[in-house]
Amino acid sequence: MSKRSVYLSVVMSVLLVISVFGCNSSDRASRLAEKNDVHKAEINKKSERMDGPAIFQEKTGAHPGLHISGEVRQNLTLQQEDLKRLHAVTTRTNEVSRSGHYHGAFTYRGPSLRSLLEFAGIEKKKPDFNKDLDLVIVVQNSKGEEIALSWGEIFYRNPGDIIVAVEAAPIRPHHERNRIPRAYWPWLDQLDREIGFPKLVVANDFYSDRSIEGIRHIQVIDLHPDVRRKKQKILFSPSFSICGAVATAATVSALPEKNYDTVLFKEVGDGQGYHGLKTFGGVPLVDLLEQAGIGNDLDTVVLISAPDGYRTVLSYGELFLSTVGKDILIGDTIGGEYLTNRGRFFVLLPDDLSADRSVKAIQEIRVIKLNQRNPSD
Repeated sequence: MSKRSVYLSVVMSVLLVISVFGCNSSDRASRLAEKNDVHKAEINKKSERMDGPAIFQEKTGAHPGLHISGEVRQNLTLQQEDLKRLHAVTTRTNEVSRSGHYHGAFTYRGPSLRSLLEFAGIEKKKPDFNKDLDLVIVVQNSKGEEIALSWGEIFYRNPGDIIVAVEAAPIRPHHERNRIPRAYWPWLDQLDREIGFPKLVVANDFYSDRSIEGIRHIQVIDLHPDVRRKKQKILFSPSFSICGAVATAATVSALPEKNYDTVLFKEVGDGQGYHGLKTFGGVPLVDLLEQAGIGNDLDTVVLISAPDGYRTVLSYGELFLSTVGKDILIGDTIGGEYLTNRGRFFVLLPDDLSADRSVKAIQEIRVIKLNQRNPSD
């Protein structure tokens, strides 16, 4: 056989192999697509049990858009379709309000609130503090409801904890309705309720009061607080005051023994990185605020400041509605030793992914109700 004949024989064999495997790949892709279609149909059939809606239903009707404004580089108006095109996060919530009412269990999908704020570009217009720690994000809906979030709970926690949902699917029990006690039926009916989108979903809250529906406006607010400043060679404050929107103002020079606790903290700062594992001792901030008589408004924030003007904001919700609110401490010891410098008291947020909100040498804890604040401040 000539070399040319051998070459042609090899080429034909290769082409035959490619043809066979190409057909097999095409068949496999076709079978896989059919299998996926069957799987999707099974999921939708499962979600329709008990006469419920199909997966990811949304409330229909005209939507005026979601506006983002305030301390941002560019004001934005996003329509429902704009929100759907953004990268979506999925989270699940079991919705029970502080009043004890159950509003259903759902899986929500939508962009994170953090991504929307980054899209608008947070930027202080007239900064008197070079960090964003004292910014407040206020979310309002079409019913006039208003809730507050701190900058820190959005940017120093996982982004998926707070999303702007545009779709939802009910989480249905495995048992058929007729096998579930009638006393539970009103709760089952909540799974078929209409949901007003876009919806703010604060998944890390134990109570769902901040997860408001039909949101229309997100505003970034710079509080511009009147913080007393004084120069010190060594930063120190022997006591701190609790003031503002409380029933009884107080000055604290020693922490109460009741509920005193210690916590192991992974200290990681944005500036110098990891500082090691440390054991801090203190009392829950919520205990001190309750003793002072804080209200229960969802647009309330707590401003904590030091003598040099360093400060941070916490929201009422992250303190009193969140699953981690009780872990936020006002501390006075590190490794069992009282602070002799950079103190005497500090705030510790062990669930933050950065330690930058840990104000040292606290001199004031001020409670601010945003609806009573002067808009020109």
